[in-house]
Amino acid sequence: MATDDDLAAEDPLGVDVQRSNGASVIRLAGEIDMLTTPALRAKVNEELQGKPTVLVLDMLSVEFLGSSGLALLVEALDESRNRDVALRLVANSRPVSRPLQATGLTDLFALYPSVEAALAG
Repeated sequence: MATDDDLAAEDPLGVDVQRSNGASVIRLAGEIDMLTTPALRAKVNEELQGKPTVLVLDMLSVEFLGSSGLALLVEALDESRNRDVALRLVANSRPVSRPLQATGLTDLFALYPSVEAALAG
């Protein structure tokens, strides 16, 4: 049985940022929920402040996308539009595509099957 200390030791969301040719790619792995959203929000805002031409959120390794994560995506879309940055999601996995479909958000986002496709636009 896991204890609170065991759960605290786990990193529920991995975040890796790569920058190249004016584009930023944030690769995410794990769970996007109310516990991990604040740190992810800070990272997304940090990247947007750098004014990339394209910001790609690679969500292929996301295992859970909760309502706070969905709200964060909408916030990121609004902020990217305000900064004239193209926001593109790599969301080809059920844990991400299903919540986006169920909430009707798929029409708002540019969705791609791979980082390469997202960067190519």
